[in-house]
Amino acid sequence: MCKRMVTIKDVAKKAEVSSATVSRVLNGDRTLQVAEETRRRIFDAAEQLQYKKTKSRALKVSDDASTHRIGLVIWGSEQLESSDPYFIFIRQGVVKECAKQGIDVSRVIFLDELESNIPRLDLDGIIVIGKVHINLVQQMTQTDHIVSIDYALDDAHDSVVFDLGKATRQALNHLLSLGHQRIGYIGGISYVFMPEGRIHTVDAREKEFETIMREHGLYDPDYVFVDEWRTEQGYQLMKKALELKLRPTAFLIGSDTMAIAALKAIHELGLRVPQDIAIASFDDIPLASYVTPPLTTVRVLTEEMGMTAVKLLVDRINGRDYPMHVSIPTELIVRDSSGDKIDFGK
Repeated sequence: MCKRMVTIKDVAKKAEVSSATVSRVLNGDRTLQVAEETRRRIFDAAEQLQYKKTKSRALKVSDDASTHRIGLVIWGSEQLESSDPYFIFIRQGVVKECAKQGIDVSRVIFLDELESNIPRLDLDGIIVIGKVHINLVQQMTQTDHIVSIDYALDDAHDSVVFDLGKATRQALNHLLSLGHQRIGYIGGISYVFMPEGRIHTVDAREKEFETIMREHGLYDPDYVFVDEWRTEQGYQLMKKALELKLRPTAFLIGSDTMAIAALKAIHELGLRVPQDIAIASFDDIPLASYVTPPLTTVRVLTEEMGMTAVKLLVDRINGRDYPMHVSIPTELIVRDSSGDKIDFGK
């Protein structure tokens, strides 16, 4: 007698949620707002019932093609991802393209939340978001179908990136063109996940900032403030920067979320943006155009990065045997936070 196939309705009943919620959670839809306890209850129910997803008809690689099962390996934690639209929109692009192509997002791994054991992923392909060393990825999977986003694993595997150095130069040259010479930098500590743990590196924005400022003979290490890539650090680091006796007249800030928090610190001190302090940042999240004043920022096409990674992965699975490295263009969006050209000689 054949055993009845477990359905989404069965999982939903056991987890005490709707079938629609189960479907979206199991398919990795991070745009769904659901409590972490509920999310874990759904996965536990699916595992206990030995639920297996049905094959999709959306992806027709061949006449009898089945759904590709892929996993996401994400630099950082789920909390960091949920608080930073940069990562949210990358994931949204991945989920959108996977849904379009009938791809099953089977596993999501947050490296910053791993206890000790490195998981083994038996999947058709892996998309890596963030700075993760290839040796660690290869310990997690035997497949060679690997695409990285925001970081190039090596020359042999596909990647989708944007030129962070060029983007930094766009924003910083804008501030310099307005006449600013005392320019500060606020950003985060960068690190690469290795098999042995996190290895700290200098972020490309910070590195390019120093290079450009040195080219102009304007670099001052006292004007560089870095900590964790968290929104609240934008506030704390700006408060620290504003304690300087001779403070910068402008700041380049590593992300819009940190810049928005920095605006709060500036306003609390009774200073004005851009009249007292000009601001430029990165990402162009939707909120950047609605804060006061609207942020001058480098637009990064994050959703397109996620969608492009899925297309590259499918292409690899379908037989392409050479690597491709795609660089997504950026654009400086000038708004009120950087202000107009100022004559500092007056």
